[in-house]
Amino acid sequence: MKNRVGRIIIGLLALALLGFYTYRQEQIHWHSVDVEAWGPAGGLHPEGFEEGVAMNAAPETPVQMSYAPAATEEAFALTEEPVPAPAEVPAPAPAAESSPFDLTDWKYMLVNGDHSIGQYEPENLVYLNMTADETDLQTSYNPNRIAVDARIAQPLLDFALGCKAAGLPVYLSSGYRSYSEQAANFTRICQNNGISDGKDARGHYITMPAGCSEHQTGLCCDITDHYREIKNDEIFQTETFAWLRDHCADYGFILRFPTGKEDVTGVMNEGWHFRYVGEEAAHYIMDNGLTLEEFWQQFSV
Repeated sequence: MKNRVGRIIIGLLALALLGFYTYRQEQIHWHSVDVEAWGPAGGLHPEGFEEGVAMNAAPETPVQMSYAPAATEEAFALTEEPVPAPAEVPAPAPAAESSPFDLTDWKYMLVNGDHSIGQYEPENLVYLNMTADETDLQTSYNPNRIAVDARIAQPLLDFALGCKAAGLPVYLSSGYRSYSEQAANFTRICQNNGISDGKDARGHYITMPAGCSEHQTGLCCDITDHYREIKNDEIFQTETFAWLRDHCADYGFILRFPTGKEDVTGVMNEGWHFRYVGEEAAHYIMDNGLTLEEFWQQFSV
């Protein structure tokens, strides 16, 4: 009797040990469905675990599942309905043709007896050699050079060099003048000519009041064949003038005060005064025989 009870107890213990062993194996097996969310917590390392490798890190390449549900009779019975074509969206009406020139651009700044710029000053000046024998562009004040707005310095230098390459002499006579310099210039010329308003007998300006001169913008330059203390109509007879007039637009400049347009510009004809407006506008103005005032009238609407 005692032996039989002993065998039963031993059998029960063996069954308990077998059950416990099976339970532990299921908990640590690598192919458990929870393995992707199971790390080495509690000191248990699943099969394939490497020290220092994060088990929960997202894979670099997503796993592609090959499982597809079995087809059913209902699925085979379905037919693909045609997708209706999207409704046509009406094309927008064409926009009204806009001006090819934005008159708010700095290149088109209009300055004359009716349009003062007050005490305007260019932000940056560049100083050029007057005969273009030296081609460096200096940004520090140099009283032996002429100053212009930095934005037109290279085109102006190229313009002068082009003239020289054609075998003609060129002289950059006068560029930027400040408000105070123009005021002094206006007073001097009026006194020398016995006038007070800066105008000749026909009512055309021979000198501009301070604030009304293009020289104050730094966007223009008086260009002659050589140094001339007094500029007059003799300049029209020079080969240099003819070349400058015929090629100025190629460099973005216009002859600002041409003969025959005095009543439009309000200024006497000046065969030496060239103004930068950019190549596109310069060609348009010169090809159509316009002044900057007429250019503004055409494109200000």
